[in-house]
Order: sequence, then C-alpha cells, then structure tokens
Amino acid sequence: MIDRQKKYVFIARGSSHIRYFKAVAAGSSLNIAVIRLSPLHLAPSLIRYARITKRVDLEALVAPHLEKKAIKHPTLRRSVFWPAFVSLTRFLTKFSIAKNAAIIHRAKADVVGVWNGQKQPSAGIAVAARALGKEVIYFENGLLPNTTTCDWSGVNCKNSLPKDAEFYRRFYVDKTLPCELVTRKAVREKAAGLGAEHLPERYIFVPFQVETDSQIISNSPWIKNMSQLYSHLSNVIEQVDDADLHIVIKEHPSEPTRHDHLHQKNTRIVFANHCNTQELIERAHAVMTINSTVGIESLMLGKPVIVLGDACYDIDGVTHKVQSEQAMLKALNTLEHLYSNPEVKGGFLHFLHDHYVIPTTWKNIDEQHIRAISQRLLRQDVLAQSLDDYKSVRSLQADQGVR
Repeated sequence: MIDRQKKYVFIARGSSHIRYFKAVAAGSSLNIAVIRLSPLHLAPSLIRYARITKRVDLEALVAPHLEKKAIKHPTLRRSVFWPAFVSLTRFLTKFSIAKNAAIIHRAKADVVGVWNGQKQPSAGIAVAARALGKEVIYFENGLLPNTTTCDWSGVNCKNSLPKDAEFYRRFYVDKTLPCELVTRKAVREKAAGLGAEHLPERYIFVPFQVETDSQIISNSPWIKNMSQLYSHLSNVIEQVDDADLHIVIKEHPSEPTRHDHLHQKNTRIVFANHCNTQELIERAHAVMTINSTVGIESLMLGKPVIVLGDACYDIDGVTHKVQSEQAMLKALNTLEHLYSNPEVKGGFLHFLHDHYVIPTTWKNIDEQHIRAISQRLLRQDVLAQSLDDYKSVRSLQADQGVR
C-alpha cells in the first residue's frame, strides 16, 4: 500500500538534477515536491534555525570543501587571503545549514532527497535534514552503465551495500551479466599517448580520476592526487619482478587538468587517452583503481581488481585491497595468486545488477525507472528486504556472541 501521507522533498541546485527530480515527481504517485536551491534564497525565520548549526560537525563539512577549493585555486591557497577565505567559508556554511533547515521545515518534509550528499551544497542540505530529524535519501550516477543510484545510506563507499562476503553468496547465479561501457566525452582534449595497436603485451590498467571529486577528497585516505598515484606506480614498477609488465594509464575525460608532464617520465608507464576504456580493461592483466566505477566494470568484464581507496566493492573475495606502496608491489608480484571467490564476486555483481541499481540512467528515465524509484522510496523492494534480513541475522549473531 502506498503511503500517501509521507512527503518527499527533493532539493538540488543544478538544473539537470532539478529536471530529473521533477520528472520523477511527475511520474510517481508518491507525494514528491521539488525545490530548486538558490544561493540568494533567503528563507523566512532564518535566524530561528541558526541554532541547528550547533548540532552538526561543521568541520566535517568545511574541510572537504576547502580541500577542493585549494586544489582548484592553488594561488589563493598560497596567498595571504586564504585565512580570510577559510573564515568566510565557515560562516557561509553555517548560514547555508540554517537556510536549508528553514526551507525543509517550511516544506513539511518527512524525507529529503539530495544529489550525492558528499559535497556542497548537497552535503549541507543532508546535514540540515538530519539535524531536524528527517530521513535523507541520496541519488547519484549508477554504479553500472545506464543505471542510477538511489540509496538511503549514502553513495559510493557510504552506500548500504554490506561489506560481508557471506551476504552475497546466496545471490550467486551461474550466468554472465551484460557489460557494454558508455564512452564519456572529454571536457578537454588530452594528449593521445599510445594507440591500441601499440599497447604493451602485459600491463596493469590504471584509470586516473577527477582530483576534486569527493571520491578522492573524502574517500581516498592515502592518495590525494594523480601525480602522487603516478609516483607510487613509478616506484613500484621499477621493483616488480616481471620485467615485461607495464602500466597503462588513461586520464579521466571529466578532469580538466592535463597530465602531459607525466607522459614521458617512465618508459614502463604509458598513457592511452584515446583508447576505448572497455578495450583497455579487456586486454589488461588486471585493473588497479582508487575507487572508480571502472573497478566494478572491470569485475563485470572478468578482470582482477586492486583497490587503493575506500570503495563499496572493497569486499573480501571480490577485490584485493592495497593501502601502501609496499602492498602495491606485493600485489603486482603475485598477480596470479590474487584471491577472488567466484561465488562471492558473482553474487555481488548479480545483487548489484538485479537488486541495487535503478535501471536506466537518470538522464533518460522511463516507466521502469519510475517504478523502481518508487519502490526504493517506499522500502518495498528486494534491496530493503535483503538488508532487513541481514541486519536481523547480524543482531541475532551478536546477541548469541554476547551470551
């Protein structure tokens, strides 16, 4: 039965996300309102909600935002104006939380929907909602091609997917899932590097990521930029036992910064920016990534995956976690023995494909998408039931352990 009493309020600033939220609201029979957030939006009774800022971890919001600004504006970071900018950022963050709280309260929201939720302004919206005791649901690009993420816990490594290998065994099905990657258009032309016909015979594929993305700023504890990643790779490849092993890098198409200065630094590390990503994965001996969705796509294509950061697919039996340069070297020296459990990995991929992702991209939704979103909002899908069962079992096991 549809709960028509609960009100869902989706809030965003970007026009593309607003269009998507409005399309979901128009297609669903649930009570969904959409609010476009404006930087100049002054909500009534704003002062009343200033006390909300005392209930939140302000530094957890401010620190990632400042790190992103420091990367984008290094000159400002080194200037005498940086302390003033930091103080202004803290003030504006408090202001936005209070403003968001006022908007959410006036909208009479029971559930607040945000895009991503790990960076501003969506992070501030989510914090304000939780401070008011509201539920928050998070949207993002899908973890698989032509899909969307909709999760009650968060996105990326903060999502609701359990890290327990045993959870996924019962979802194992002996069949191959379809995987055809979607090519992204580059925001800035990159130096080509090698063509497909000149790729090394044996190589590890390493996709670069966007340095200002929350995946790097918030979910990558020991690698904070691509130059640092390259430095680790360069140190390791010189020590690896296999003299024929190379590393092939592709710069992220959405990263405006070019890394031309790295292209010729090490003869065993080559760039292939104009090569098709799926071909680079399929021809690779293994894939190493911080936490890109390329990691999941590589699993779908049957490749071993080494994970350097925090990722939802960092699960024993699915991928191999590396947290230091020494561990990276060990992994490359033992590629043939990297552990992967077919039942756990297969169960994870099938659960992801069949029960977790919302079918079709948010940029081109259809009736199937609307139905899946509505079921997710109502917590009436297989994901919700599976997570409830899992939590019940874990709670029972914990009680038995105590006794």
